[in-house]
Formats: sequence, structure tokens, C-alpha cells
Amino acid sequence: MIDPSNITNYNLTNSELEETILFWVCAAGKNGTTSARCLDNLLGDLKVFFPPKFPPLKLIRTAAVHLDLADWLKTSGIGCYTYKARTMSELAHANLDLRTCTTEDLEKIYGIGMKTSRCFIIHSRIDAPYAGLDTHMLKNLKVHGVQDVPKVTPSSKRQYKRLELEALRLSKEAGMTPANYDLSVWNKYAVK
Repeated sequence: MIDPSNITNYNLTNSELEETILFWVCAAGKNGTTSARCLDNLLGDLKVFFPPKFPPLKLIRTAAVHLDLADWLKTSGIGCYTYKARTMSELAHANLDLRTCTTEDLEKIYGIGMKTSRCFIIHSRIDAPYAGLDTHMLKNLKVHGVQDVPKVTPSSKRQYKRLELEALRLSKEAGMTPANYDLSVWNKYAVK
């Protein structure tokens, strides 16, 4: 199961990478700890019906063909289940190389925005020059005097990139990688 308080890992297996991107999809708009538990429930439930050795995206791809994936997400406690079922299904059929895909590649998938793509990449690839602007990072930017910080992740690419540069500046000033800085902010503000 994914541990959101210790999510950074640059040595993930292919299956672990798949579970990690699914975690970031589930975590959009939801508590990270709850998302990890709900995703673990979903994958565990699906392994009862399909070969348990299937990697996560093959499991999702197979389930999307044979079952109502949205119902399974709802049963597992994953919020926005219809929306996230579509995202997971598109992701499972996209055939992306999760070790090399770009933020733009990920953002072509319905439901994956700048925050989700960046969070996945910074926590799975060494020295990725991005920042995940979740509510915790936005609160942190405000605390550090950054102007015009919204309460929720900005949908405007221009605004996102401006705030991302501020978060990267703060991580550099703290002497931390973007991933370590992101994780320290998450652990500071997250409700356990």
C-alpha cells in the first residue's frame, strides 16, 4: 500500500509505478491517507476476480472491460468515482512509459492536470524540476509571503507556472529537492 507520508521513491518497479500514478489520480481532491487506503481496497477487490499477478493498470484495463469500474471505485470509497473511473481507464489504455512520459503526456489523459502529473513525476524521478500545488503547498506559499495565492490548485497554466516557480525557489532556499520539499510541506500540513 502507498504511504503518502513517505511517497518519494526513485527505484519503483513497473507495478509500483502504476500503483503510484493511480494513487495520484485518487488523491486529487481527497485526503492522501484515505486515497491510499481506498486504492488498496480497490486493487485488492479486483484481484479476487482477475489474476492477482496482473499489474495495476492491466487490472484496471481488464476490469473496465468486464465490470462497471465506477461502481467498484464507489464501493472502494474513492470519491468522484465516475470521473476517476474514466481517468483510470484512459490511463490504463494509454500505454505510456511511466519512467519517461512527460507532464504533457500525462495531462492528455482525461482528469490528469498539472498537479497530478507533477506530483507523480517529482516523487518517482530524481531531480524533476516541478512542484505539486496542492492545498498544503498553496498554504505554505502564502505563509512565505507569496502574493495572489488561491485556496485551490489553479487551473490557469500561467498562474500554476508562476506559483510553481515560487515553490521551486523555496525548495532551493531550503536546500531541498522539489520532492523532499513537497513531502516536508505535506507532512507539516496534512491531517493524519
